[in-house]
Amino acid sequence: MSPHDPKPILCLDMGGVFFSYSFLSALAAWADAADTDPDLLRERWQIDAEFDAFERGEIAPAAYLGHLRHRLGLYQLSDEQIAAGWNAIYGTVDTDLIRLLGGASTRARFDRVVGVSNTNVLHADFWRELYRDQLPVMDTVHCSHEIGATKPQAAFFDHVAAEHGVPRSRLVLIDDIAEVTTAAAGLGLRAHHYQGAADLAVYLNTL
Repeated sequence: MSPHDPKPILCLDMGGVFFSYSFLSALAAWADAADTDPDLLRERWQIDAEFDAFERGEIAPAAYLGHLRHRLGLYQLSDEQIAAGWNAIYGTVDTDLIRLLGGASTRARFDRVVGVSNTNVLHADFWRELYRDQLPVMDTVHCSHEIGATKPQAAFFDHVAAEHGVPRSRLVLIDDIAEVTTAAAGLGLRAHHYQGAADLAVYLNTL
């Protein structure tokens, strides 16, 4: 790295890295609200074209909730009840990760620490409030539904790079999905498959 090059931007995936989540919790919440078998909902649940479109901001929340109602057979539930289940997926933030991201070594190494998320407006509005005490450790968060593209599409990373005035090669992606990090590396990013805060600390020390 030339001393004249801009410092890299650390891009941290949100769900699966910054916070834990499980769609099984959504299925359990819906099953409880509808008094039905969660295993039945598990058979019907699918990450489909509508899910992907919602994460690109191409479908309005009411339309997507209606899609979920039809796919899962939750005709007795209101939009509010389906949305509550949709947002029941969130878990905890690793305090060791928070300390690492806010530490002097990390901040000296990177120009900025930003979140990057494949998400939708209902989820993003919810977790921005849920994790409001932890989110300030990052400078900003880039969400797919606002960008109109999802990781690992080149358009997603090009948007993030342009926002920070750096070439794509100056992005360092941390993601819990190996297929995403492999694809990102193929686009010229440095990318690391996340397996915990301690493992990430070791990786950052290699940069």
